[in-house]
Amino acid sequence: MGTMKNDDALFERVLPLFNAMGDKVRQDIVSLLTYHSRLSVGELTQYTKLSRPAVSHHIKVLREAGLVTEERDGTKRYYHPNFSRYITPMRELIDCVEKWQTNKETYHGK
Repeated sequence: MGTMKNDDALFERVLPLFNAMGDKVRQDIVSLLTYHSRLSVGELTQYTKLSRPAVSHHIKVLREAGLVTEERDGTKRYYHPNFSRYITPMRELIDCVEKWQTNKETYHGK
């Protein structure tokens, strides 16, 4: 198992993911983007029944967390899901949690 300092650094790397995905509306937006590959704010507005400003706000949070990328096509902007930034740190976090669980069971019994 890593040191406490390494564990803290790992949590810091995944914190933007947890913060962004802690909102049900953003979870729904990411699910829609994953299903459709790309959508504009107008299309997301239709699917979610939210106002354009509300959708834009949630897209901004997701973009800042690195979970959504933007593609411009003329005057339209389309958004795509992008999880690549979090694949490695999430695997590391899962490994860390598994080690904690194993240690807990070893020292405290099941």
